[in-house]
This record gives sequence, structure tokens and C-alpha cells, in this order.
Amino acid sequence: MTTPAALEDPTDADDAVPFGPQTVVQEATTAGLAAIARLHEEALAAIAALAESWEQPADPVRVLRTAERPAVVLRPGSAAAA
Repeated sequence: MTTPAALEDPTDADDAVPFGPQTVVQEATTAGLAAIARLHEEALAAIAALAESWEQPADPVRVLRTAERPAVVLRPGSAAAA
């Protein structure tokens, strides 16, 4: 998304009503756009960090063969509850 040129760097000429260098709305807009840009950069950094470690599991994973798995015993009445 591109930012309109008037919102990127407001000046006195941009003021509809000249109250000073910047109106409250312009200051809030400038601060909001800066916050959005900061959050965007943080998100891109987080995505890049995830991409670097995507193939590495957080915890070690052990694959068990069927013979190594513990036996599952059905209790009477458990089939009826399901």
C-alpha cells in the first residue's frame, strides 16, 4: 500500500486551517504511519526468522515403529461411550 504524498510529510501549506506547524490530526497521522511502518518491519523480521528455522523442529521428534508403541487396551464400556 502506498501512502498519499500529502500524508508522508505534512507542511504548513497542507493545513486547511492554519493553527501552527501541524494540526493534531496531522501529528496523529504521522505517528500512526510511523507505527504501521515499524510493525511492518517487525513482522517481516519475524517472518524471516521463521523461514530460517522452518525445517528444524522446536522439540526433538522420535518416530516409533508399530512394535515399539505401547499396547492400547480397550476398557469395557468405552466403545459404547464413543
